[in-house]
Amino acid sequence: MPDQTVQVTFDPNATPQFTFTPPSVTMTSSGNVILTQSPASASWTFDKAVVKDDTLDEFKATVLGNGQTVQIADSFKDRSETPYSYDVTVELNGTTYTSPDPSIVNDPGSVDD
Repeated sequence: MPDQTVQVTFDPNATPQFTFTPPSVTMTSSGNVILTQSPASASWTFDKAVVKDDTLDEFKATVLGNGQTVQIADSFKDRSETPYSYDVTVELNGTTYTSPDPSIVNDPGSVDD
């Protein structure tokens, strides 16, 4: 599946503070994982996103729309099914908060060598 959308909710007083819907996305080819604020009128903004253990240098995160969206471009260099955890950092009233680890799973399916 190319482009996947993940809705992100954040409340510094809630447990957990972050909710990702869906909590994991599966990519079957290159495309974008698009993180959006939920609700759209949220008072917090995205600061950054970082994909962990990106040894193939296949992910690039860009904050768009004055912090309302993060686009994680996935160039899909994997040759095997690989899950990648990522962190999202948001800002609310000058304070930054970093999320737990939702995941992106790159699944090329049956790939011939």
